Amino acid sequence: MDSDLLLLFFSIIAGLGLADLITSLHRLLRARKLIKWHWIPMVHAFAAFQGMINIWYNVSIDLSSPLVTTSLGFFIWLIPIILLLLIMLAVLPDHQPNEPFDIYSWYIEHRKYYYTLLTLFILSISINRSLIEEAQSYWYLPLILVIPFAILIFTKKFWLHALVTVLIVLFLLGTLAIQLMELS
Repeated sequence: MDSDLLLLFFSIIAGLGLADLITSLHRLLRARKLIKWHWIPMVHAFAAFQGMINIWYNVSIDLSSPLVTTSLGFFIWLIPIILLLLIMLAVLPDHQPNEPFDIYSWYIEHRKYYYTLLTLFILSISINRSLIEEAQSYWYLPLILVIPFAILIFTKKFWLHALVTVLIVLFLLGTLAIQLMELS
């Protein structure tokens, strides 16, 4: 398949996710006086945004891979993209609160769906990266997050959610450091 068509298809998916994430944030900001803010869901929203940006910048490597030229390869490539879209749709509430709203309570209530998506995303992106010849270096790095994400599906303990969120920040900083090292 033509890589320009794949890039257009990916752009539509990325645009849908980014638009929903920004719209959800906008709704929360409009109701900011009713919101009991918490840093954990906001870090996850930023991580979802950053995840889509990271994939966007690496999409050219993916599209030049022979893997993507077959329908099975395209499907394998598409799975993490769709999962990331679902993560972006799930990370913040879709409604604008009309009464006091605790964003951390909402996050805990929706954690099973969210962390199941994150676990599946990490597994699929790692499989995807291991199959794409040009991107094989560091393909295993995201697997570090699978066990903590899977644990958070089943627990409401604040300290575990805070610890994993800090790990996410460290992971994002680590990927940024790797990208900076590859530039030099």
